[in-house]
Amino acid sequence: MTKPVTLHFAHANGFPASSYRKLFSYLEGQFSIIALEKFAHNPAFPVDQDWSNPVKELSQYLQENSEEPVYLVGHSFGAVVSYMTACKFPQMVKGLIMLDPPLITGLTSMVVRSIRKTPLFDRLTPAHQTLNRCTSWPKGTNLIEYFQNKTLFKDMHPESIANYVDAAIESHESGHSLSFDHNVEANIFRTIPLNIHRFYGKLQVPAKLITGQHTTVCRPKRIAPFIKYNQLEHQEIANGGHMFPLEQPEEVAQLIAQTIDRWEDIAVN
Repeated sequence: MTKPVTLHFAHANGFPASSYRKLFSYLEGQFSIIALEKFAHNPAFPVDQDWSNPVKELSQYLQENSEEPVYLVGHSFGAVVSYMTACKFPQMVKGLIMLDPPLITGLTSMVVRSIRKTPLFDRLTPAHQTLNRCTSWPKGTNLIEYFQNKTLFKDMHPESIANYVDAAIESHESGHSLSFDHNVEANIFRTIPLNIHRFYGKLQVPAKLITGQHTTVCRPKRIAPFIKYNQLEHQEIANGGHMFPLEQPEEVAQLIAQTIDRWEDIAVN
């Protein structure tokens, strides 16, 4: 029996890997899925500028959990970390699929660099909202209904929201609370890489960028140089926002599977 291909999935900031269980359910029959549950919560790999520690954390996780190269798939923050990991550790990677990565490129990176250490930067990124988010809820709160009414979650598949609640919220006698540190979440937003251009030309594996039709993150001007200098395949998900992997899990899983199958066929032939 042929051994299943291994796929590592890297989560978006604030969405532990188990939030994607609905997406994974469409891939499990074909792939062996591994996923670091929460980036940047291991004291050995604290959040740092330009996300170099998450890259180290992922490379160590791959060393410990796979004996052979894997396909890297990542969403948002996880897509950027997967990209940098593929560039720095090509011997660990067979291919790369990036789902709506936040990219700061060109002149924008120079502007952002000049304001990153000022209070204004928090206002221009999700860091401000993250620091002011609710982190605990009274006992008896219908958490699925609570998140369904949030803008970020409004288009998500109902099971994706339920998976998120299971992954991101812990219950105790007095109520419910976040299962991860929201300060870490904010710091990840604050330290978004401004040096992506330094990785251009270093990819040694097939790579694809998938963006949502209605995303507010992957703007055409931002991704154009990224696509060009990395020689990426690019595909757009119809009607998808930035959170499309949790909005359209079956469609995204099919696209991931089709892409990897094609790459596997090319490698064999």
